[in-house]
Amino acid sequence: MSSKIIDRVFINSNKTNILNFSNRTKIKKVKCYSCNCDINIETLVPLCCQSCKALISVDVFKIFNFFELFDIEPTYDIDKNILKKKFNDIQKIYHPDRNSQNPEMEKVNEVSSYINNAYKTLLNDIDRAIYIMDKKYNYKIHEEENLEDEQFLFEIVEINEEINNPDANIVELAKKYKDKYQDHVEKIKLYFKQKDFDNVINALKRLKFINRILDRLQNI
Repeated sequence: MSSKIIDRVFINSNKTNILNFSNRTKIKKVKCYSCNCDINIETLVPLCCQSCKALISVDVFKIFNFFELFDIEPTYDIDKNILKKKFNDIQKIYHPDRNSQNPEMEKVNEVSSYINNAYKTLLNDIDRAIYIMDKKYNYKIHEEENLEDEQFLFEIVEINEEINNPDANIVELAKKYKDKYQDHVEKIKLYFKQKDFDNVINALKRLKFINRILDRLQNI
């Protein structure tokens, strides 16, 4: 499995410019739905038409990848505070409450929903890794892919049994697995920098299990 992951990632990486994995290189012109003027998409995401100042439709936003939407580097190791600020800046313009009298409210809602999804994807440590592997390296991570670490799987069985124990120290377990979660996030950051995709996938699978445990602990 390991060599197949590496081979597939690098074969597909050679077909595209992985530093700029957007559609902007394919699309030459975009027209404003309101005035039909050209919209400049060569640099940052335009938040309104440069000619008539009409808000941009969701189709224009979809030309850009999620990292470009928020003008941040396409890397796993992101600054979430900067991401949040960029998201809030866009939402100040496209939030439905701000545009309640806008005759193009449907378009505003579409953009707001799309931006929300992009933000949540990049904010989530698991979804961000899946997105990068899919969009940047053309490798789709499937739910049915098995974790081959028997020792880790045994630990998962044990912790689930411990959680079911009425005498379990939930606070202590939650702290332990929050630490494990962050440890795996740091490992994934390193593996992406090293382009060690085998370990990215394996660490991500473990992170999913750890996240499920944390969900269980938080719901007790």
